[in-house]
Amino acid sequence: MPGLRNQSPGDRLHWLVGALRADRFRPTGTGVEFLRRAAFAYIVVFLAISAYSPYLSLYYQSLGITLGQIGALMALTSCVALVSAPAWGAIHDRFPRSLVLLPIAGMLGGVGGYGLVTSGASPLIVLSAAAFACGMSGLTPMMDVRVLEQAGADRTRYGRIRAFGSASFIVGAPLVGLLKDRQGPGSIFWVIIVALLVGGLAATAIPGRTNVYRATSMFHAPGRVLRHRPIAVFLIGYLICFAAISAQATYLGPYLHSLGASNELVGWAASIGAVFEVPVMFFFPRLARRFGVERLILLGALIVAVRQIANAAFTDPNVLIACAILQGAGYALLAVGGVTFVSRRAPKGTAATAQGLLSGAAFSLASIIGSGAGGQLAALLTIRGLYVVSVFVGFVGVAVIAWAVLPSVGGGDLQEPARSPEPARSPEPVRSSEAAQARHRGSLAGPPRAREEARVSSRVDELASKWRWQRSQHRAS
Repeated sequence: MPGLRNQSPGDRLHWLVGALRADRFRPTGTGVEFLRRAAFAYIVVFLAISAYSPYLSLYYQSLGITLGQIGALMALTSCVALVSAPAWGAIHDRFPRSLVLLPIAGMLGGVGGYGLVTSGASPLIVLSAAAFACGMSGLTPMMDVRVLEQAGADRTRYGRIRAFGSASFIVGAPLVGLLKDRQGPGSIFWVIIVALLVGGLAATAIPGRTNVYRATSMFHAPGRVLRHRPIAVFLIGYLICFAAISAQATYLGPYLHSLGASNELVGWAASIGAVFEVPVMFFFPRLARRFGVERLILLGALIVAVRQIANAAFTDPNVLIACAILQGAGYALLAVGGVTFVSRRAPKGTAATAQGLLSGAAFSLASIIGSGAGGQLAALLTIRGLYVVSVFVGFVGVAVIAWAVLPSVGGGDLQEPARSPEPARSPEPVRSSEAAQARHRGSLAGPPRAREEARVSSRVDELASKWRWQRSQHRAS
C-alpha cells in the first residue's frame, strides 16, 4: 500500500476503508461517465468566466468609473478572493464528501452578480463585487481537487478535463461580446448569473472525494502548505507571472478600444488565445511524460513573458490579437502545470487548501497587484507604459519559477495518492489473513498500546488481502 508506511495503524485503516468504499460504489463506465460529468461542469463555469473576464472592466467603465477607481475596486474584491479561496479549500479538506459546498459557492457568486447589475455606481457595488468574488473563488479549486482525485496517480490527465473549460471560453467570449453590443454592458450578467447557478449544481455530479486523508483542523491547513518550501517558492513565482498577466488582461479591453477595436474584436482577443490553449491542455499528459511537468511550467512562464513584449512594441489591434495565440499556449502550460505540481507536492490532507492558495496567488493576489498597482501605473504612464513594466516583471517570474521547480524534476508525489495503483493479484485472502492473525497472536503479550496497534494492523492486512482478491475475481470475470 504505497504512501501508508509512515502512517499510524488507525490512519491506514481509515485510508483502506475509504478505498474499499470508493471501489465498491464506483459506477460502471467510470471513464466516460466521469468525463461527461466533469466536462459539463467546466463548460458551464467557464462560460461565466468568459462573460466577466474580458468585459467586467468595460462594464465598470460604462458606469463612469475612472481607470484608477476600476483598479481599486478590482483590487479590493481580489482581497476577498485571496482570503476566501484557501478558506473554501480548507473547508473542503475538512468535509471532503460534502455536496453543498459547490452549490453554495455558485449561489453566492450569482447573488453578487445580481447586485453588480442592479446597484449601478452606488456604494453597494463594492459589497456586490465582494460577494461575487467570494463565490467565484471557491468553485474552480474545489472542482479541480475532485478531478485530480479521479485522475489517480497520473494527475496530468487533469489537463484534458480543463481543456473543455477553455473551449467554452473560446465560444463564449465573442458571443457575449455580440450580446453586449446589442443589449448593453449589463447584459453580460444574464450569462454570468445563470452559468454560476447551473455550474455550482453541475459540479456536484463530479464524483466526490472518498479516498482522502481527512484534515484534523481546517485552520492549520494553510500554514502547513505555506511552510512547505517547494510550494512556497513556487507560489511566489506564480504570483509574479500572473501579476504581469493580470496587468495585461485587465486593461487590454480599454487599450484595444483606444486603438479603435470593436467589442466583438475585444471578445476575440480574449478567446483567440485559447486556440492553442485547448490542444496544449488536452495533450498535456503526453507532453508531461516526454518532457516533465516542471520543464513545461518553466516553458509556459517564458512564453507568457515573451508574449508581453508585443503589447509594448505594437499598436495595431490585429497584430496584438494575433500575438494572443502565443499567450494561450503559455497560459495552458502554466495553469495545468501549476495545478499538477501543487497537487503532487502538497502535504497530506491539504489538497484542496493548496489549490485554494494557488488560485489565490494566480487570480486574487495577482489581480491586486496587476489591477491595483497596474491601474495607478496606467494612469501615470498610460496603458502602453504599464505593459513595458509588465515585461520586466514577467521575466522575474520566470527566474523564481525556475528556482522552485527545477530541483523537483523527477521527484515523486508527497500528497497521498487519490486512487492507488492496481494492487498485485492475490489468489485468495486466506493466506494473508492467517499471516496477519499470526502476527496479532504474537503481539498479545505486549503493552496495551502495542496490542491495539497490532490488532488494527492485522485488520488492515486482512482488508487489503480481501480487496486484492475481490479485484482479481472482478477482472477475471
